[in-house]
Amino acid sequence: MGFQSTTAQLMTAPAYTCGAISALVVGIIADKVGWRMPFIVGSQSLLVVAYSILFSKAAAIADNVALCYVAICMACAGVYPILPGCNAWTINNLYGLEKRNAGIAFMIAVGNCGGIPGSFIFLSKESPRYPTGFGSSLSFALAGIASALTLEFLYWRHNKKYEGITEEDAMATHGEEKLERMGDHSPLFKYAL
Repeated sequence: MGFQSTTAQLMTAPAYTCGAISALVVGIIADKVGWRMPFIVGSQSLLVVAYSILFSKAAAIADNVALCYVAICMACAGVYPILPGCNAWTINNLYGLEKRNAGIAFMIAVGNCGGIPGSFIFLSKESPRYPTGFGSSLSFALAGIASALTLEFLYWRHNKKYEGITEEDAMATHGEEKLERMGDHSPLFKYAL
C-alpha cells in the first residue's frame, strides 16, 4: 500500500482493533442468541467479501489504497470471531469431559496450524495481485461456510430424529449403561445449534 516503517506498523492497529471488537461483539451476541452457525457463516461471508475485493483490486493497489485498507479491516473483523465461535460450538456438542478436552485441544491445534500454509500461499513473485494467496483464502472461507452449513444440518437432523423420544423410552430400548456409553450419539443427547 506504500506505507513505510512506523506508519506501516501504525496502520495495522485499526485492522486488529476491528478484529478484536468483532470477536467480542459476535461472541456476546452468539451467547445471548444461543445459536453459533449464523455467526460463523456471517464471519466467513465477510471474509469472502473482503478477499473478493482484495483479489480484484490488489493489482492496482496504488489506485485503491482506501478500498483495500477497508477490505483488510473487514477481513480481520471476519476472521477473529471464527475460531472462538467454532471452539464454543465444539465444546457444546461433545459429551463427556474427556471428549470435550480432546475436542477443544484438537480444534486449537488445527486452528493454530492454519498459520503454516498462510505463510506460504502469498508468493512474493505474484505481487501485488497474489492470486494464489487470495484465491486460497477465498476457497478456505467458502469451504468454512459449506462445512458450517453441513454441520448445522446434521445436528438439526439428529435432534429432529430423536425429538419425540422420552428418557423412559430410551432407557427401555438401550438401558442406562449403553446410553451413557453412546455419549453424543445417544437419542437423549441434543446438539446445540
